[in-house]
Amino acid sequence: MADTRDRRSLWRSPVLLSAPEEHAWAREVAVHAHAGQRDKAGEPYIRHCQRVADAVQGDKAKTVAFLHDVLEKSPGWTAERLLDSGFSPEVVAAVECLTQRPGETKDALTIRAAANRLTLEVKRADLGDNLAQIERQGKSGAEYRRRLHLLEEVVSDKHATADDEDAAAGLTSEARLARIDAARRTLRSQYTARVAKRSFVVPFGLAIVLAIVGAFYLIFMQ
Repeated sequence: MADTRDRRSLWRSPVLLSAPEEHAWAREVAVHAHAGQRDKAGEPYIRHCQRVADAVQGDKAKTVAFLHDVLEKSPGWTAERLLDSGFSPEVVAAVECLTQRPGETKDALTIRAAANRLTLEVKRADLGDNLAQIERQGKSGAEYRRRLHLLEEVVSDKHATADDEDAAAGLTSEARLARIDAARRTLRSQYTARVAKRSFVVPFGLAIVLAIVGAFYLIFMQ
């Protein structure tokens, strides 16, 4: 398969990606989406995304790490656009879970991010990197320490409660995105079938005409 760097022109053309390809593609999208943006240390924002990705394990988590701020900080990027760009419903649902909603507090976002293991791991790395960058500048990191503590408290409560509403919300979001993705794939399959049918009808019709002409030739030329 062609290198993921060659897919820049396919922002809205879904392709099936392996986990390593999805990870590499996520970095390309993050570079594009955060172009010109700066992190808390005044460095290119992609460096924050890279550090968060380096702090988590596995291609899936690294994919989400690169994309975790795309919906919140990059105008023009939506969950549907990420789906259209080839990312799986699981990844897009995780990115949505890590995106602050209008009117939502940072604490509410932190609690929601503990919905599942994937978003929890990325949020923990995100807060940890923000804390390190703030303290590196000699500023107080108390707010980030508090939210890290809140995150761990939620995790403890979640382990003690099987019926966790945040986890259910995360599953609902993923299920909704999966339905969108399935509908899109169905439309693509229907289109492919129509094209194939048209491609079959023309040669088949031509074959019938040639058979009739051949029959007349045999009848009248003998």
